[in-house]
Amino acid sequence: MFKNLMEKTPLMINISLVLQIFALINPFSSFPVLMAAYAKKMNVKDIAIQSTFIASVVAIAIIFVGPFLFDIFNVSMDAFRVAGGIILLLLGISTARNSGGVSVQADTAEALTSLIATPLLTGPAVISFITIKTYELGDAVVIANTLAAFVLVGIVFYFLSSLIPRINLRVVGILSRILGLFLLAVAIGMLATGIKSIFGI
Repeated sequence: MFKNLMEKTPLMINISLVLQIFALINPFSSFPVLMAAYAKKMNVKDIAIQSTFIASVVAIAIIFVGPFLFDIFNVSMDAFRVAGGIILLLLGISTARNSGGVSVQADTAEALTSLIATPLLTGPAVISFITIKTYELGDAVVIANTLAAFVLVGIVFYFLSSLIPRINLRVVGILSRILGLFLLAVAIGMLATGIKSIFGI
């Protein structure tokens, strides 16, 4: 049933791909920064919306530029899959364990917006994944699904920013860890595909 739903979804939207990108973006991991902005009496909703917009623009730019970098640096797609898989694996482990957290040292709304936009939302993991998907599926499909994922991120951010005083950080942390487990699964899939192709297994 779920497969049929994905096949019938218009505008090249693949629900599975949208959810994968959403898990990679993981807006819940950025929530401590929004909490810091709230504590400093900044406009949290503006920061959430602006950071989501900037992160989506960066992601779309990568979709256009990324494939050309393979030719410039003479990197094979399979090697990039392995490298991207390692990045996702490390990020997934860190997210699932919730180690370290986010250190917030910025004092202005502009600085916090930039911090959330990149590297927290559109970071190395997202860049690696969408670059590979652009190579596999084409830029139009990846752009459509990336924008859909960022729409979800914007909705989540807006909802969270509206309820900051009532939100339990432990719940947000649990949601972030769950997405971290999915990151691990995606990472293992990328590594397996890359290694099989490189060694002809």
